[in-house]
Amino acid sequence: MRHTVLIALSALIFSGCQSPEKAPEKDLLGKYERPLPDGAPALRKVPASQWPDVASNFRRNPTDLVKAGKRSLAWFDNASTTNHFPKEGISHAHAKASVEAMLRLLRTSRSDAAFTRALQRDFDCYMSIGCDDEGTVLFTGYCSLELEARRRPSGAFRHPVYARPDALKTDPLTGTVLGWQIEGQDLVPAPDRAALESGLLRGTELFYFNSPLEAYLVHVNGSARLRLGDGSITYLGYAGKNDHEYTSLGRTLKNKGVVRGPVTIEAIREAYRRRPNDVIAGMRQNKRFIFFRETDADGWPSGSLGFQVEPKRSLATDKTVFPRGGFVFVDTFVNGEHFAQWMMDQDTGGAIRAPGRADLYMGAGNRATALAGEQAEEGRLYYFFLKDPPR
Repeated sequence: MRHTVLIALSALIFSGCQSPEKAPEKDLLGKYERPLPDGAPALRKVPASQWPDVASNFRRNPTDLVKAGKRSLAWFDNASTTNHFPKEGISHAHAKASVEAMLRLLRTSRSDAAFTRALQRDFDCYMSIGCDDEGTVLFTGYCSLELEARRRPSGAFRHPVYARPDALKTDPLTGTVLGWQIEGQDLVPAPDRAALESGLLRGTELFYFNSPLEAYLVHVNGSARLRLGDGSITYLGYAGKNDHEYTSLGRTLKNKGVVRGPVTIEAIREAYRRRPNDVIAGMRQNKRFIFFRETDADGWPSGSLGFQVEPKRSLATDKTVFPRGGFVFVDTFVNGEHFAQWMMDQDTGGAIRAPGRADLYMGAGNRATALAGEQAEEGRLYYFFLKDPPR
């Protein structure tokens, strides 16, 4: 999809579309978003006596996890991926070899006890320092939306999302936004949302939605499955961004009193029905803008490594902090139940910054949307790398 994200529902509001019982207090969010101090490590090696229960939910060669692991392994074969390493002292070769070795253990271990023994023999375990230097990480959720859309403006469907314009210039290796350049002119910073929506993108309209808010939701999520009204289905994938700072619509509307009580997608939709101009003004306070491309079901939805992410197996973290593409172990709660799960660090969140934040990909559809909206639980995040890096 890109070199940045399916963006979480947590980016839309404070820290997720939470119920009142799960929502962190607004003034505590800074706790989880505490940036990593300059020069400080994001990961700390954990002695064997303090390892998590790595055999939790162990299944030999689990199809979904192996599928996710093989996608990561293929990613490491791309020459450009060396640009993302070293990170936390982990080289590209070390990270790749660790994924290969973990896939081998999943294939050959015949019991949870055998898996644990082999893992402790061959791997080191590292824990995120979290938001408090004690390992506390807030796990929120994200999902892939399914929405009604049209290829051409029709009736209420007059609110577009846009294809990537030629003027947007990015680094071909890293995807970093370099700026905006019209032919014959100097490179300048990319325009913000208000400027782009004022007519700069005319002619690049891709699909149309039945309200500005529905189009905005696609921006927040970075992808969508679209029902086109004639019974056909197509898919939107991420194609780029203007690289401006992200501002949460939910937080904006809450601060202005437009939304009262729990901030959820439905609460924001209800606010739009009552006070559309206020919601549109709140959307424009978010200067970040996303561009899209039409794609097919294969490889959708795609995460920051450029391939399909796997429900409850793909994780989004701050890639300026953590090594990408590797196996992680998540210990938290989902839907009120203990969630101790092997996952892959395969995505990036626009609102997921610092070692105290992470996002669980919940999948696509209504059930996934409900889970993602309710997800806001503390927990621990662990990374695993071979003890002996390749020479």
